[in-house]
Amino acid sequence: MLILLLPLLSKGQKLEYGTDAKFYGGTSGHLPFWLYANKGGRIEDDGTNFIYRLHGLYSSTDDSAPLQWRVGVDLNVRLSRHNTVFFDQLYGELRYYGLTASLGRFYDPLGVNDRDLSMGSMMVSRNATPVPKIRIGTDDFVSIPGTQNLFQFKAMLSHGWFEEDRYIASPYLHQKALYLKYNGPQFFVLAGAAHNVTWGGQHPGIGEQEPFELPSSFRDYIDVFFGRASSSDNENVPVNELTNAVGSSVAAYEVKAGVHFEHFTIKGYRQFYLDDKVALAFRSPWDGLWGTGIEFEETDQWVNKILWEHLNTKRQNAWEGTTLGRSDYYNNGVYRSGWTYEGNVIGTPLLINGPVGPFDGCPDRENASCYPISNNIIVAQHFGIQGRPLEQLFYKILFTYSRNYGKNIDQKPENANGDYIPLDELRRDQYSSLVQLHYLVAPQYGLSLQGSIAFDVGQLYDKNRLDFRLGLQWKGVTDFL
Repeated sequence: MLILLLPLLSKGQKLEYGTDAKFYGGTSGHLPFWLYANKGGRIEDDGTNFIYRLHGLYSSTDDSAPLQWRVGVDLNVRLSRHNTVFFDQLYGELRYYGLTASLGRFYDPLGVNDRDLSMGSMMVSRNATPVPKIRIGTDDFVSIPGTQNLFQFKAMLSHGWFEEDRYIASPYLHQKALYLKYNGPQFFVLAGAAHNVTWGGQHPGIGEQEPFELPSSFRDYIDVFFGRASSSDNENVPVNELTNAVGSSVAAYEVKAGVHFEHFTIKGYRQFYLDDKVALAFRSPWDGLWGTGIEFEETDQWVNKILWEHLNTKRQNAWEGTTLGRSDYYNNGVYRSGWTYEGNVIGTPLLINGPVGPFDGCPDRENASCYPISNNIIVAQHFGIQGRPLEQLFYKILFTYSRNYGKNIDQKPENANGDYIPLDELRRDQYSSLVQLHYLVAPQYGLSLQGSIAFDVGQLYDKNRLDFRLGLQWKGVTDFL
């Protein structure tokens, strides 16, 4: 009903629409990393994919109106080892001045990292299909009254629903974030924090115990919001939630700064990853994501953006003298499906869901002690560059080098009297690269060709991979008075 009434809310409307068909494949049997990672869960990594996509965005066009709206849809048909039809976006959104309310499934990456070239935020990247949710927040940064745009803030609060088919069936997703920004004449700096929690849902039971509901009342929500231990009198509260905090958290402190020059801006950012209360005191200060890059004002040139990132997840709240990786990032003792949605990691795709190479991760999915994230002790260097050398030609290049150590359990000896295995003996080096081209064949008709080639070389996978992507895309726009 709301969708039918939206055109009455404003004078002008615009319909943006399009379709594309893409083929992913080659001879490797498994696609190279950057052909499927950060693709919104659309691409299956195991073998050839053919994707047919229809998308549309219907929105108001009167920018002077206090109330604006838009409705988006993105339908995908995938032919692969597991054929499927799904919506990776289907949502409605209302904007009133600087406040936005959204409902449905839509892309909402969380973090200060670059959106175009990044390996992905450790909190929410574009690697998984979006979790359906209700979201209320500011429309990007909003000026604080009386500061003449020198100070701004950005905030959001959302409630989402995970899928039923996971270890804890149908849990909730809680998200909140707050960032403050200073805009100087020559530079800017911002800082803030974001918090994501998986909570509630139905536990399958242990042993002869029947399935039961985990605490999910409003009282429990208040505990989740403030990140504190459970105050519930429900007998089903997990022990660790009575002593630590309700749910499974994925969070970060973040800072970002930039300096403006005449024709370009230099930026740098830092994401301090947190997944436990002890991490709030910076027990693992080097864990997280670092990034720096240059963004040019002129986009129509050979290079318009360069990015370097560094990822480190080795410490994981371990005490000095203990084995690294003890927090087991993205895994959780209660919410055993981990920080995933519909089979894909929600955060950075370099932390891998499922068995990979020498790290078996979770071979027995029916085992109650199974933890699916198999490779979460990582040190990585990532480089990205993009540009527009010709009016009709765009390109993007990604290169990632990672040192992979599996997870904490891989360091344990085979017998109780043995020594722990040093990380250097577990280390597997991997190189992943992507070259992507986008050529506007007929700009006046919105027709373009896309092509990519990617390769993986190293010790992480069973064999090296070299494959490609070919695509044809068409876009159109219709304005209504």
